[in-house]
Amino acid sequence: MTSRPRPPLTLVAAFAIPVLFFLALVGWSFASPVGSSPDDNFHLPSIWCGLGEREGLCETSGDPDTRMVPAPVVNAPCYAYHPEMSAACWNSEQDGMAEATWMNANGLYPRLFYATMGVFASEDVVNSVLIMRVFNSALVVGLLTGVFFALPRRMRPALVISALVTAVPLGLFLIASTNPSAWAYASSAVVWVTLYGATQTAGTRQFVLAGLAVLGACLGAGARADAAAFAVFGVVIAAVLGARRGRRLLVPAIAGAVVVAVSVAFYLSADQTSALTSGLPNTNPPLTGAQHVSNFFGVPSLWLGVFGDAGLGWLDTSVPVTVPVFAFAAFCGAVFIGVHRPGLRRSIALVLAFMACWLVPFVLLAQSHAVVGTIVQPRYILPLLVILAGVACLRPSVLQAWTGARALIVGVALVAAAALAMQFNIRRYTVGAGSIAIDPGAGAQWWWGGAVAPAVVWIGSSLAFAAACVLLWFVVRATRAITGTDASEEHEVAVEPSAADDAATAGVTTAAADDQTSR
Repeated sequence: MTSRPRPPLTLVAAFAIPVLFFLALVGWSFASPVGSSPDDNFHLPSIWCGLGEREGLCETSGDPDTRMVPAPVVNAPCYAYHPEMSAACWNSEQDGMAEATWMNANGLYPRLFYATMGVFASEDVVNSVLIMRVFNSALVVGLLTGVFFALPRRMRPALVISALVTAVPLGLFLIASTNPSAWAYASSAVVWVTLYGATQTAGTRQFVLAGLAVLGACLGAGARADAAAFAVFGVVIAAVLGARRGRRLLVPAIAGAVVVAVSVAFYLSADQTSALTSGLPNTNPPLTGAQHVSNFFGVPSLWLGVFGDAGLGWLDTSVPVTVPVFAFAAFCGAVFIGVHRPGLRRSIALVLAFMACWLVPFVLLAQSHAVVGTIVQPRYILPLLVILAGVACLRPSVLQAWTGARALIVGVALVAAAALAMQFNIRRYTVGAGSIAIDPGAGAQWWWGGAVAPAVVWIGSSLAFAAACVLLWFVVRATRAITGTDASEEHEVAVEPSAADDAATAGVTTAAADDQTSR
């Protein structure tokens, strides 16, 4: 089949959009000081010791459960839980080594994330952390970009929309951080869709998608034990959506088996697995029946936390209520637009994803003897929301639904929420949460040495994010124009992709047809 020529705009956007999203994340890398992501007093010493003992970076302390690391690493979160304090309390020039008493010395977490970040660890703590954050940003953007171009065209919107509507603001903050939840987010976005894509294609594209699924699983499972479980859940979702007779399923089946094997291996290698079987460590008494009921109906508040309602950082950086309202509205809009006359398989996948978003946190709260708002954090649930949004947006002709006011409202909501969240986040660390200045650097008590002004970082990052969203909108319009599809909802194709595949003639392999069409 002869491919239609791509308009110049789409060729430019193919390069510009990933670069713009990367630049936006670089801005978020500078938006908070060293030690600002959740539990960085654990993660930073673990990173410095991620490659084992190294002189001046990670040394023995005489206690097998602790290590000696550069003093600024241990003392970084001096401002945690004190939003009125700026980050000026942290002394990046502190000399010598200090004992890290809480870290990954005994393999509480999988070691891959810490070993990878450990490559960038040095005695210069400030520059090391910034390099790690920028690397994580590049890794996530690069992975999503690679998956985007490997997928058949009809599946690409599900990847983009699900990643975008779940990123603001917590996802942006985590990706541009030294927290392993960054890799868990990326893994959840790609594993299920690449495996499903592998069931719909053949040849080189199928092998590439299978490889990307395994890579995504390695990243997630190598960072957090719960991400390993979510990767296995992604295999289940892909099987529900794409496993059927008459398709070339050997490669995706092998890839799915490898994903499960890798996930199980990382899962069993971490002592963190006890949290999934017996709950998070605590000394609380068992919950009462009334507390269980309250938790069950309170689970959506954890979803709202993903969109900023619980705050950023150590959950001590409040953002305006506009942020969670706008961001959650965009997420709900994407899900509701996507859920349109789903076929049986997508209906099953949607129910499974929704049940996971509700029951996983509920069971974890029950096991941890905790009520909503304590112990269990929104970032634990973020990967499941990504999967839910992705499956919802897998509808046929989804681009035809994102026209006019729908795309404009969601785009403006996301851009505004991201900009507001970043301004409040920077200001909380430069002067403390009490400031009401528009310029986040006004009267700054802390900022990165040698970096451009806080306002420049804020405006530049926000403009980059907005420009990427605008380019996406133009690409959607250009794609619709070149395919000649009617813009009205009345003319939308309502047949599920899987149902259309089943209607193919027996002598024609659907996977090969999809592969040729998507090229």
